Amino acid sequence: MTRSTALVALAALVGIAASACSSAPAQDDGGADAATDADAGVSNVAPLVVDDGPGGQAVDVLYTTITVCVPGTTTCQTIDHVEVDTGSTGLRLISSVLDGSLALPPETGSSGDAVSECYPYADGFNWGPVVTADVLIGGEVASAVPIQIAGGKSGSIPSECSSAGSEEDTVASLGGNGILGIGFQTADCGAGCSNTSSPRPGAYYTCAGATCTVAAVPNANQVQNPVSLFARDNNGVAIQLPDVDPGGAPTATGSLVFGIGTAPNNDLGSAQVITISSFNGYFTTTYGTQTLSASFIDSGSVCYGFPDTTIPQCTGDQTGFYCPTSTLDLTATNTGLNQVSIVTPFEVANATTLWNSKNTAFDDLAITAFTPGYFDWGLSFFFGRTVFTAISGASTPAGPGPFFAY
Repeated sequence: MTRSTALVALAALVGIAASACSSAPAQDDGGADAATDADAGVSNVAPLVVDDGPGGQAVDVLYTTITVCVPGTTTCQTIDHVEVDTGSTGLRLISSVLDGSLALPPETGSSGDAVSECYPYADGFNWGPVVTADVLIGGEVASAVPIQIAGGKSGSIPSECSSAGSEEDTVASLGGNGILGIGFQTADCGAGCSNTSSPRPGAYYTCAGATCTVAAVPNANQVQNPVSLFARDNNGVAIQLPDVDPGGAPTATGSLVFGIGTAPNNDLGSAQVITISSFNGYFTTTYGTQTLSASFIDSGSVCYGFPDTTIPQCTGDQTGFYCPTSTLDLTATNTGLNQVSIVTPFEVANATTLWNSKNTAFDDLAITAFTPGYFDWGLSFFFGRTVFTAISGASTPAGPGPFFAY
């Protein structure tokens, strides 16, 4: 994998972690009809919700509902409150939410032993078997998709995996019933995990009983981005969320639109495209005098994450978040590898005040950067606009992915 989803060290605040916010006005970027389309049952749209999650403590976490089926059958289960994450790849479901009668077939390696995966995040990891399922989201279907069952029956967790942090294989530790990774990649690991001469430790394993051995897994058998396997609308996604008040909202609803330029409701319109690295998804953010070359847009992060020593930080449970005495109007410039630059205004409010409001949807929540050189444009950035993520190598009207556009 290239980088973890930014479920970073904010467990004290929401039990999951943090990234982006923005109060810029919504742009006419081609997604204006998405909410109406979702209500009308248009097949390339799935409803989204930001609320307090299955554990009742989530903040700025984006959820959708998916259905998984035994491949080629109508034996299915619908699962709500699956996190929507443009910063990771693949569907991972918490084992405890799955019906015991849903016997999804396990994936096996060349040895005939079951395949398991370790998938690291910024603060922990998922460990569990890889199985195959038909995945239904909105009206789209991806057939025979390798997915991960986090916390499912598997061998002993290898030390290369457990060293990544805390195991996040329960609903409480993950903050949702699963994660739907719909980022710019098709497979979650790629060449490093398909290399038969030296497969990557800490990723895929075959397990015989309790003993697990590092294994090479072909790209097509790795956990996959379901969108890339749709019969159509498979070149990317658009997330559309409404504006929220400066103090936040109790909940917010929006739309996940599949495809870019494949239907009347997913045209790029006036959205500007910034191309990104096909290796790690990075572009450059210029913020003040800082050039932050490891910047990214990530719906799986809960707020903005960036370095600024001039903004007061919170104390107590909100340590690490920014707590300015009044809301700040800030600006940064995002520049893609194509040298297209987008001047992007955003706001940062007092995180303690926001938290005490008991709302769950904020466009002005921010945390200090824990890693040098990055700006994390998390979910707060998504409010009031449509944000496109194009899949690497996929054809779009704006050229091949990967790119972001807004």
